[in-house]
Amino acid sequence: MSSSVRFASNRLLLMLLSGLLFVLICDIDRVLGASVYKSPNLDDARHWKRSAENYLRQVLSYDENRRMKPSVAKNVIIFVGDGMGIASLSTGRIFKGQRAGRSGEEEQLSFDTFPNTGMSKTYNTDRQVPDSAGTATAMFSGIKTRSGVVGADYTITETNLEAAKVPSFMEWAQAEGKRTGIVTTTRITHATPAACYAHSINRNYECGAKIPVGMKSRIKDIARQLVEDEPGKSMNVILGGGRNCFGAPVPDHLKTEYRFNGAMEKTCLRTDGRNLVDDWRVLKNGTKAQYVWKTEDLRDVVLDEVDHLLGLFADDHMSYDTIRNRGDDGEPSLSEMTEAAIRVLQRPGSAGFVLMVEGGRIDHAHHQNHAHLALAEVVELDKAVETALKLVDLDETLIIVTADHSHAMTFNGYPDRGNDILGFGNRPNATPYETITYANGPGFLQHRWNDTLLTEDADWATWVKVGQLHRSEITYRHLAAFPLGDETHGGEDVAVFASGPGASLVRGTFEQNYIAYVMSYAGCMGPAKRLNVACDDDFRLEFDQSSGAAGTHPAAIISIALVSVASVLRHLF
Repeated sequence: MSSSVRFASNRLLLMLLSGLLFVLICDIDRVLGASVYKSPNLDDARHWKRSAENYLRQVLSYDENRRMKPSVAKNVIIFVGDGMGIASLSTGRIFKGQRAGRSGEEEQLSFDTFPNTGMSKTYNTDRQVPDSAGTATAMFSGIKTRSGVVGADYTITETNLEAAKVPSFMEWAQAEGKRTGIVTTTRITHATPAACYAHSINRNYECGAKIPVGMKSRIKDIARQLVEDEPGKSMNVILGGGRNCFGAPVPDHLKTEYRFNGAMEKTCLRTDGRNLVDDWRVLKNGTKAQYVWKTEDLRDVVLDEVDHLLGLFADDHMSYDTIRNRGDDGEPSLSEMTEAAIRVLQRPGSAGFVLMVEGGRIDHAHHQNHAHLALAEVVELDKAVETALKLVDLDETLIIVTADHSHAMTFNGYPDRGNDILGFGNRPNATPYETITYANGPGFLQHRWNDTLLTEDADWATWVKVGQLHRSEITYRHLAAFPLGDETHGGEDVAVFASGPGASLVRGTFEQNYIAYVMSYAGCMGPAKRLNVACDDDFRLEFDQSSGAAGTHPAAIISIALVSVASVLRHLF
C-alpha cells in the first residue's frame, strides 16, 4: 500500500471517529435532559419589579449617593451593542486603534471613560444563555421574560397576550410628554428594537406571513404594531432597515456581490398586499412628517423642523459597515442616523427625549464567525456614542452603553503587543492559530478538510492549516470548534457604562432588568419615578428658588432637605 493511500485512509478514519464523537455528545445531551435545577423564584412580573426596586433602594442607600444632590435626566439615550460581550469590547478596542495605525491595546472607546460601570446578568427566565428578545424586554420594561418573547412577561400564551403585556420605557417617556425614537442597523422590527414598542409571543412575527393561520385573528404582526399602536405610532424617529416587513421593498436598491448565510438573513415578506409606509404617511398627514429610504434623502431632511421621521434604508437588515454603500444612493452609517435622530428629538422647551440606538449587526457577524465584520461594527457603535456626546449636554442627559448578551468568541493565545488582532495568537515558529476563535458555528466547516484537500503534507489531522485559507475575504470565517449553522450567544455577564444624571446608580453586578429602573428613576418616568424626590414639582420649585437665592448657603441645603423629607412622606402616606 502506498504512503498516499495509507495517509488518506487514516484521514478518513479520523473523520469517521470525529463524527461518532459528535453523535455520542448529542445522545448524552438527550439522556441528561435540560433544566436540572429549578429557579427558586416565581419569575413573574411582580418578582422582577420587586427585585429591581430593591436593588435600586440598596444603591441609593450608599453614602456617596445619599450625599449627592438629587437630579433628573431630561434626556435618556441607551446604546445597545447586540452581542457586544467583554471579548468583543476588548478586541474591538484594539481593532479601532490598529485601524488608526497604533498598536491598539492602549486605545480607548468613547465610553471607556464613563464614570460609572457595572455588570449585567443576562439570562432569560427559561434560558441560561439568552436571546435578544428576552434581554431587550428586560432592559426596556424592567421585566425578565422567556426566550423569544417581546414586550410580555413569562406567563404569555397564545390566548392571554393582553394580560401578559408589559409597558416599555418608550411608553413611560411618552406619558411624561417626552419625544421618543429608535435607531438600529437591523430590521426595525427585529427583536431589540421591537421590544421598545411591540408585544408578541414570538419575535419572528415581524410581518403577517410568519404568523400561523390559526393565530392571525388574535395576533398583530410587529410591523403593524409599530405603525398602528402606541407607543410606536407616536414615535418621532424610526431609522433602520426592513422595508420588506412593511410591504415597501425597493428590489433594485443595493444589490451586493456578497451573500451571507444564517438564520439572521431570513427576511419576512408581507402577503396581505398592504404598504405600511403608505399607511404611516396617511396617519401622519397634516404633520411635519417625512419618509426616507436612502442616504441622500436623509441628508436632505430639515432635521430641526421635521416632527416625525421614518427611514427604512434596506429591504432586509442594513449592510455591514465594512461593505456599506457610502454613496448618496446607499445607506447612512449608524453614527449618521444617531446624529439625525438626536437633532429631530431635541426641541427647545420640550420635556426632553428618550432614544434607543442599536448596533445590531455585531451579533449577526458573530453568528457567522465573521470576526472582522463584527469588530468593525463595534467601532461604528463607538463612533455613534462619540457623535451623541458632541450633541448633548451631559448635565441633563443620561447615556448608557451596554450589550444584551455576549457571544461564544474567545480572545486567546500569546500574541505580541501590537499583533494584528485578526491574526495569529501563537508564539513565533509555532503552528499558527487565530487570536480570535469561536466555540461553535459555521467556521468549523470552512476549516475542515474535505476529499479535495487530502494531501500528505498536512500535519493537522482533519483540520486545514489557517495559513492555507483566504483570510482576507469578506466572507471568511474564523475557526469554530463545534459545527453549527449559526454560532450561539454567550452567557457571561456583560458590561454597562453610564454617564450623566443617574449614572451613579450603575454599579455592582445586577439583574439586566435593573437597567430599565435606572432609566425610570433618572428620567422621572415609569415605576421608579416615585422614588426620586427630584421628580417632585414642589421639590424642583423649592430647589430652584433656594439655589438661586443662596447657592450653597447652609440655609438652602436645609431647605432642600426639608422638602425632600416632605416629598418622601407624601409618597409613603
